[in-house]
Amino acid sequence: MLCFLDDGCGMSPEEASDIIYFGTSKKRLSTLKFIGQYGNGLKSGSMRIGKDFILFTKKEETMTCVFFSQTFCEREGLSEVVVPIPSWLTRTRESVTDDPQKFSTELSIIYKYSPFKTEAELMQQFNVIYGKCGTLLVVYNLKLLLSGEPELDVKTDREDILMAGALGDFPERWSFRAYTSVLYFDPWMRIFIQAKRVRTKYLCYCLYRPRKYLYVTSSFKGAFKCEVKKAEEAVKRAELILKEAQIKVNHSDRTPLSSSAKDVLQKALEDVKAKQKVLQEKQRELKKARTLTLFFGVNIENRSQAGMFIYSSNRLIKMHEKVGPQLKLKSLLGEGVVGIVNIPLEIMEPSHNKQEFLNVHEYNHLLKVMGQYLVQYCKDTGISNRNLTLFWNEFGYPDNKDMEKSSDSVQYQRRQAMAIPCMIQCDLCLKWRVLPPSTNYQEKEFFDIWICANNPNLSENSCHRTEHLPSIPLGTMSTVSQSKNEKDRQLRESVQRYQNQLVEPRQQPQFIPVNRITELTSPFQASTSKASWEMKRKRSQNLASIEVETSNSNSDIIPILDESDTDVPLKQEKKEVSLMKKEEKQELCSDTPEINRNSSSPNWESMPVEDLNPSSGYKARVSVSGDCKVASSLTESSQSTSVKETVRKLTSNLREILLYFFPEYQLPSEFGQASLEELTACSELEQCPEQTNKKLKMCFNQICDVYMVQYEKKLKRRIQSVICDANKRAVVNEVSLGQCEKKRKLTEDKLNKLRVKLAVLLQKLQLGGPAGDLEQIDAYLEALLKEDNLLFQKAFCK
Repeated sequence: MLCFLDDGCGMSPEEASDIIYFGTSKKRLSTLKFIGQYGNGLKSGSMRIGKDFILFTKKEETMTCVFFSQTFCEREGLSEVVVPIPSWLTRTRESVTDDPQKFSTELSIIYKYSPFKTEAELMQQFNVIYGKCGTLLVVYNLKLLLSGEPELDVKTDREDILMAGALGDFPERWSFRAYTSVLYFDPWMRIFIQAKRVRTKYLCYCLYRPRKYLYVTSSFKGAFKCEVKKAEEAVKRAELILKEAQIKVNHSDRTPLSSSAKDVLQKALEDVKAKQKVLQEKQRELKKARTLTLFFGVNIENRSQAGMFIYSSNRLIKMHEKVGPQLKLKSLLGEGVVGIVNIPLEIMEPSHNKQEFLNVHEYNHLLKVMGQYLVQYCKDTGISNRNLTLFWNEFGYPDNKDMEKSSDSVQYQRRQAMAIPCMIQCDLCLKWRVLPPSTNYQEKEFFDIWICANNPNLSENSCHRTEHLPSIPLGTMSTVSQSKNEKDRQLRESVQRYQNQLVEPRQQPQFIPVNRITELTSPFQASTSKASWEMKRKRSQNLASIEVETSNSNSDIIPILDESDTDVPLKQEKKEVSLMKKEEKQELCSDTPEINRNSSSPNWESMPVEDLNPSSGYKARVSVSGDCKVASSLTESSQSTSVKETVRKLTSNLREILLYFFPEYQLPSEFGQASLEELTACSELEQCPEQTNKKLKMCFNQICDVYMVQYEKKLKRRIQSVICDANKRAVVNEVSLGQCEKKRKLTEDKLNKLRVKLAVLLQKLQLGGPAGDLEQIDAYLEALLKEDNLLFQKAFCK
């Protein structure tokens, strides 16, 4: 059995008889905002964990027992619930009843079906209530699991009540002691479980670097809208009563009014005015903005115990709700951060079981807002700007992220004790006191009973002294949204990258007209007899390329644009790019003839030739190979720079092509490199281009044979899905079209019948009618309405 003892004000026999009815609660009538207003908690809660309960209560001079048993009703075969409620006088222990036979029958039922079989055992339960007033609730015949064990485990921990088989990450979900320690936003009661005091937590002051934010909003209007609707319905009912009273008064004009009728009319008028005044107040409340105080802090004692704690009228509803960056996997931002908010009952109403909120949309909006404030808190406290791994290392968390609790080392415990104020609640006055930071005040060394006189702080060592809580700094939310800041940052970075590109000297590929090729090449015909020139004229694209073979087997491809075609369409440009890639692939993959440099061969060097003709509007650099005197003016450094620049351009283009088809760190095994970066950085590309071209050829073959086939299959599947969706929509449209056609025909038939009836009506009224088709009756009727027809007016007057 479970026993709940409360030293409150108790209940009289009349109040005790009201608790057996669902929906009965006096908290609704109170000006204070209590969370329990439905009158269902005792019945639904006790029947969830057990089949029977018996309640003992004392108030003033009476003692009352309430026996609510499903077992009794089932075994006796009762169709209605019978609840015995006997009462006694506190001093004499005499029965308080007008029917002794009923009183004895109630006692016999209690003795038979309750754990207390005699009157002495029954009276002993009233003695457990040690004060003059209070309540004792005993729930027995507890629900069992499929294994036969009870749902609530009281054997594993003699000082706690656990959920059997429900161990998880958060102890508040399976430990009754841990749950009651954070059950209230501002703890103001003493709780004992298994005769041991629960160390309640004032959660706002148990965190590292706490900070509060004021969130002003008009978003939470669900509860206020319901109140406005109720007030509007009340006004309508009062107005109906007023109309009924006025009708009675109007019917009694011939007889003198009685005083009772006047009073009813006056009360109805006053009731309408009062209800209208209430409605206006509710409407004003609906338009007002509400302020919620959001608290944030870091749980450095156990960083895994993070998330949002949502309270309603001081009572915990939701806990450990992840928001904002806490939802991202492997994100250190927001780790260990706890958020707390206490929502008034009129802003957001909880469900009957106090585990959810009725308005899910407003609750999700609150979590989204708390995620934004969590990011702001990390910025204000500087946590987001620090190395989070080093931050947690300072409080005893090593680099291993899986570690939940901090180290038990003395230095880390001292660091935590200095960072978080040590607070404890007095058992007499229930005021919170802040103890000096000292290693002597560890949780395990506190006694079950602690009073203000035990406080070493002389200014707060008496229950008569006022309560002084630590101050929590107030933070402000940035007016600019996070998304806008992120966009501004990205824009600045892109501008900086563009400026850096402008500063860096880069040689862009130039285009020269076709008619200038002969002018450029004619002065070097004699000196380039051993050089290999290949010109390919693309008739469809008016594009030509010149391959210049140098002494070190590196080839440069220079695109030459025909001057006659200046406006190239977008599709033609795409074709040119694809053809250039294809040609580049073929040329790179083919084996080029090598010219070995030895003592007998001439000294081949490349020479840049610039077209400086201003009328052409183009500048080109053509690298030629030959034994000429002009080439001797170039130095080896310029040659190596040009070669490196060409290699850099080619590798950049190849890298973009490969990255489009291959993951950045997953190249084919034939390449011999683990990543694309190793391939582009290796010296093999400059020293052995033929070998590299073979690798590239294998890579491009894989692209054509594998990746392009996969891409084509995906494209076909997409096309098939689009066609399938279009067919389904066509069928649906055809069905709806048929339904609309049926409705049109029905409406047309009704219209024809109405025209026939109108024609008959006009003949009866002697107003004539259309000579032709019935469709002309509409125009005929409109003409009659516009004319000043006396006969028509007389007919209607009749």
